[in-house]
Parts: sequence; structure tokens; C-alpha cells
Amino acid sequence: MNMHKWIATSVIAGVLLTGATTTHAAATTPSHSGNIEAKATTASSNTTNKQYPVTNVNYSSAQLKKITQAFAGFDGFETPYVPTRMIKGDAFRKVSGVGDGVTFLFKYMTVSVSPRDYSYDYKGTTVTLPNSNQVKAKWYKPDKVDMLTFKLDDRYVTISSPYHLLGKAKLEQVAVDVAKYVPVSVPKS
Repeated sequence: MNMHKWIATSVIAGVLLTGATTTHAAATTPSHSGNIEAKATTASSNTTNKQYPVTNVNYSSAQLKKITQAFAGFDGFETPYVPTRMIKGDAFRKVSGVGDGVTFLFKYMTVSVSPRDYSYDYKGTTVTLPNSNQVKAKWYKPDKVDMLTFKLDDRYVTISSPYHLLGKAKLEQVAVDVAKYVPVSVPKS
């Protein structure tokens, strides 16, 4: 796919997902601590009324390398997607490629990205995610943990709080902050 088609596709996906003119990509910039800060890039003045304080997820270069490697282990599924925001106070712990997907473990939540929809076989409740352009997601409970799944491009994102440390409203709020990771070269000064 040439660069112009990719940009157009990314912008359209961002509009569909968020309602704003958002490139559906995670840009990375170095922070003062030497970590890489991944955040969804937005080209709109659309404001979002999030109920809970959120913060950007700061990935180190080593963590981004592990994330890229986790996705690279899957044929046809190599493009990394990363959570870009989390509820304030949460912290990214590690990433692993398990089964047929990639799982991000945080202090308070787990985010899985997979080509399969595991919510399909379960009864659940459909919700519209906040701060999105009518993105529909499904709450279901396969065991004792509530799980929220929604489609993102050609993948399914499932988010949960295994120890019930985050409620449904908080998980819904950060769910749409999963984006395609596109490494950005930083000019040398």
C-alpha cells in the first residue's frame, strides 16, 4: 500500500473510531526520562469529556522492542497495536505473545489484541464506548471477570481488570485508546 493510501485509510479509520479527525496510529516521542511516550495522534480540536483522570502510557525503547517482537511472531498479524492511555495510577508491566494474540499486562488491567473474537460464544451486553464515534463493544463474563471486547481494524481488543481494581466505566473509557504503533524516527540534534 502506498503512503498516501495508508494515510487516507488511517484518517478514515480514526474518524470512524473516534469521531474526530484522528490518525489511527500511535506516535512516539522521547520523554525527559529517556522513555518513549506512545500516544494517539489527533488532528482535531474535538474535546473529550473523560470522567476519570487518564495518562499516556510511556513505553521504554526495550518495551517497544518486546512489543514489536510479540506481534512479529504471528504470520499476517505482525503490525503492533498498543494501549496508548491508562487510568492515572496504573502502570505497564509487560507484554507477551500467548496463544493467538498479544497480551499487555498492567497493574490494574489486561489488554489483549487478537485476530479472533472470543466474545462470540457468550451472552453479553452491548455498549457504546465513550469518546468514540459510536464504537460498539460487548461486555461478557466467561468466568468471574468481566471482559469488554470490540473490533479494531482486523483485530479484536479485549480489556479486563482481573482483580476488579477498575470498574466497567473506567475500562470503557480507556478501551478506545488502543492504536496501531508506528515507529517515528527522531531527528538527531
